[in-house]
Amino acid sequence: MFFKDVIGHEEIKQRLITSLQTGRISHAQLFSGDTGAGSLALALAFTQYLFCTGDKHEDACGVCPECKKMQKLIHPDLHFVFPVVKSAKIKTPISDEYINEWRNLLLKSPYIDMEEWLGAMGDENAQALIYTEESGNILRKLNLKSFESDYKVMIIWLPEKMKTECSNKLLKILEEPYPNTLFLLVTEHAEEIITTILSRTQRINVPPLTQEDIAEQLVLQKHLVRESADQVAHVASGSWLRALRMLNETDESIYNQEKFVQMMRLCWERKMLPVNEFVNELASLGREKQKSFLMHCIRMLRENFVKNFGIEKIVYMTEREKTFSTRFSPYVHEGNIIPLFDEFERAYSDIIRNGNGKIIFTDLCIKVMQNIRP
Repeated sequence: MFFKDVIGHEEIKQRLITSLQTGRISHAQLFSGDTGAGSLALALAFTQYLFCTGDKHEDACGVCPECKKMQKLIHPDLHFVFPVVKSAKIKTPISDEYINEWRNLLLKSPYIDMEEWLGAMGDENAQALIYTEESGNILRKLNLKSFESDYKVMIIWLPEKMKTECSNKLLKILEEPYPNTLFLLVTEHAEEIITTILSRTQRINVPPLTQEDIAEQLVLQKHLVRESADQVAHVASGSWLRALRMLNETDESIYNQEKFVQMMRLCWERKMLPVNEFVNELASLGREKQKSFLMHCIRMLRENFVKNFGIEKIVYMTEREKTFSTRFSPYVHEGNIIPLFDEFERAYSDIIRNGNGKIIFTDLCIKVMQNIRP
């Protein structure tokens, strides 16, 4: 991954390059931001620049042996840790068991999220975590001598998914770092990482991409006309991954919108029997899909509230979503938006904490009934 392949974030790129050129590299860096906006891409580009032994100025050379290995993600001094799922085939739930799937996914694009990764592992309904067994694997790799580079680099994707014991062992390593070892933590929810780990990392906030950056890439890579590119970039709201999904609307995005429409209609009608059937369907989904649905609902509430005020410039909806919102948006207003937001966010938080899906969604539907209709 080259810096030139990372969309936008020119200031962050320059800061990373300068840190290496001046020798001021923190042993633990936290890239905090939406992976769809490029946080993982930045970590990979920085790693290639670090390993590169060729003529590098503002980017890796791309021709030295180290660069060629990085372009295949097989450099011996690069190590990965990421959430995995348990299965009957996998005896030990550690990253190495899925390293081929991980490399194949990243070689297609480093702009990924948990949905993409679960699909690559072949278990979209499971919950992926960084299990306690991973801590032993981390220690084993760090005890190895670097093979070719002056540094060993460990990229930890979504450290907020770490089990408590694994987090505690990582904390001890960060407190007493191994020489010439660099940790690059890539998080989407830094607030879920234990504070003692956060305090020992140098934080790099990766903001959403600008609409201009996304539109330019859509024209260059996807050959969209500028007007269409601007429309997609507007709705993508800072995420290159979201922009790509809009070009090829995913089954999950269609499903989430259909379920949102169904939920709002059922709650408006206040008929508990079909609501119970709806809840049973949602409760049967995997945790990640439940979270994805709730995040979609939160976004739809926000967009409909803004649309209700007639501020179309800051409404980010696809044509499919706009069709329903034309009639629905008047029912999301200043009198109910805060309690609705609170209930959906509470449900999301409860799902994260492994609460009972049927109870959570039943309670949510009842609260929506109370707020969506006078």
